[in-house]
Amino acid sequence: MKFKLAIFDFDGTIMDTSPGIFATANATIESLGLEPEKDPSVLARFVGPPIRESFVAVYSLDESLLDEAVKRYRAIYDRTGRFGAELYEGIDRMLAALKAAGYRLAVATLKSEPVVKQMTDHFGLTPYFDSIRGSDPIHKRSKAAVIHQVLEDLQIKAEEAVLIGDTPHDEEGAGEAGSAFIAVDWGFGFPKGYRPSSTMVAESPLNVLTFLL
Repeated sequence: MKFKLAIFDFDGTIMDTSPGIFATANATIESLGLEPEKDPSVLARFVGPPIRESFVAVYSLDESLLDEAVKRYRAIYDRTGRFGAELYEGIDRMLAALKAAGYRLAVATLKSEPVVKQMTDHFGLTPYFDSIRGSDPIHKRSKAAVIHQVLEDLQIKAEEAVLIGDTPHDEEGAGEAGSAFIAVDWGFGFPKGYRPSSTMVAESPLNVLTFLL
């Protein structure tokens, strides 16, 4: 094995959560009396960064409304949005192959930790993972901080781990944490065909295995 631990982002990497996320973001904006965003390419920028940053990036939301927007978003997503998702094709086979090869597996996401655990339970993914870490309303964690939580949980060094994710935000977090990074081009952040010379890029879930086995 090239690493001991494979850490996965969630939205746009493990699952296509865009239907639930986009609908929830627009419902939140409409509840504030503002116009929803109709362009899927613009809405795609909502996935990845912390929610506050996403509301600014997609809707140019005023600072005075951000706390209320985040509160409403979480409430709406918890009621109706979280299960508006589906596994990317091949994810379950990829996870099974890595587990069989002896990898420790984890999730590191800026999604609410209780919500992501409910989703991994719902979609039958929880048995694959040795650690599932995310954000909470009180502690505004960076991607690097969430990665470090996973490393602490499993007592694995940063250089022995690789993060697999779909956005530049994931890549920055892996770099700050001191771990390697594999970009995926099926999610929300990196365009299809993204091939920088400095980054490993997987074009499908099963293609991830070529970098790890």
